[in-house]
Amino acid sequence: MVFAVLIAVLPILLHPYLPLVDLPNHIARQYIAANPGTALDAYYGYTFAMKGNSAGDLLWLAVGQHITDVYTFSKLLMALYAANLLLSAVVLARVLHGRWLIWPLATLLLVFNGPFFWGFQNFVITVPLALYALAAWIHYEGTRPWLRAILFIPVVIVIFELHILGFIVLLVSAFGREVHRLFEAGRRWRQQLLQHCISALPFLFPIGLIVWRTFTAAPNDYGDITRYGSLRARIDILRSPFDVVSNDGSAVLELFGTMSLIVLVFAFLTLRKKSGLRLVLAPRALGPILALAVLSVAVPSVLDGVAYVQIRFPFVMAAVAIAGTSWHGVDRRQALWVFLVFAVIAVGRSVSVEQLAARHSADMQDLSLVLADVPEGARLFPVRMSSDRIDWHLQAYAVPQANAFVPTLFRGAHALQIEEAWHHIAAAQGKSLPAFMVFDESNETLGAVSGFWDNWENDFTHVLALGNLDEEMVASSDLLLLGRQGRYEMYEIGS
Repeated sequence: MVFAVLIAVLPILLHPYLPLVDLPNHIARQYIAANPGTALDAYYGYTFAMKGNSAGDLLWLAVGQHITDVYTFSKLLMALYAANLLLSAVVLARVLHGRWLIWPLATLLLVFNGPFFWGFQNFVITVPLALYALAAWIHYEGTRPWLRAILFIPVVIVIFELHILGFIVLLVSAFGREVHRLFEAGRRWRQQLLQHCISALPFLFPIGLIVWRTFTAAPNDYGDITRYGSLRARIDILRSPFDVVSNDGSAVLELFGTMSLIVLVFAFLTLRKKSGLRLVLAPRALGPILALAVLSVAVPSVLDGVAYVQIRFPFVMAAVAIAGTSWHGVDRRQALWVFLVFAVIAVGRSVSVEQLAARHSADMQDLSLVLADVPEGARLFPVRMSSDRIDWHLQAYAVPQANAFVPTLFRGAHALQIEEAWHHIAAAQGKSLPAFMVFDESNETLGAVSGFWDNWENDFTHVLALGNLDEEMVASSDLLLLGRQGRYEMYEIGS
């Protein structure tokens, strides 16, 4: 157990920065929340609110800001998620099988998943708590329905406020178990139905709140777009438990991800066997697994303006499937081989994540040196030269490191506000712009729509280039190079 937890958390803790796409935005927002009275007050406001997306901010404001800096806190939070994903699977397996098992530690293969690398901080923190709650839900299903309902009222409300999609994990998996229980009841299902309805009462308030917000609340800053997505979005579902997101030297990590997928598929295929080395499914796990599988396939790719929703649930379904199965017909030699195969892949994947974090941290040191040239209160216009998604939000590090404004911090579903005077140069879900769109006069992409880039040469004071700009790009604008380090450059506008 300790060895598995160390494999999960050490790659997260060993280096200063994590290569997670959205994480810089979360770090910037939490810095703003804990540091009033800086030059940032002219641009941003922060008022904590329970918005169903509050896990990281709540822990930061209640505990984190009093004991450490925001960078260390972000690593501790993700390490807490990694350890808890393993432990929650072990606890869930204990409830489902009635004994402690080693096999649930195979969820180590799922720790470094697509939502993790996207940096969906609040969601991944909440998922293990939802799995603990699912274990408790199943454990107490033999108690009086009203007592079970009372016990789960605070549990459900807390998980809902930490992250609404974490609440959906608990809601759907618990619903799947209750539907399965009705099937198990056979002809007595009508008598069972009333008891299940009483037990489900804790879920009614969050569900009602979701419905009320849907029909009465004004669209958030993300907009109110909901769409199912393309075929590519559905394919992303299959890759998401092992997706790396960045293409920054992560080929080996992707290889280990593919190996993880293959060994898990082969392991689950043994469920069809009736004898010999095989996995056997705990009966009480069937309903939650099927419900999460349906959710993974049916959920839109964009939900109320929130993107990449479809990739968030498959790794949870896989974790529940691992927790819900156990090996049978295994002799000592076979057990050793199974252990070695999974251990080698898990360690290889962990080492690859550590190496990726090491390269990313060295890269971020260069960015920090460039940001040192920025005066407090500056307004940075971010452009990028690469198509790597890891560059979408790196400019957010200018907030805690330089007390500078960037136009792309998340709002809407978060408690951050932009002062009215700067709304026109901010985007609720923005990202750094491809440099060719900005500096190539023949490119009409940006001119076709309005955004924070409309009058960038007058509205911003500096350009942060994530990648070295071509000489022609610099010559086409009134830019003065202030500093260059590695692939990062800082320019002053209008000098």
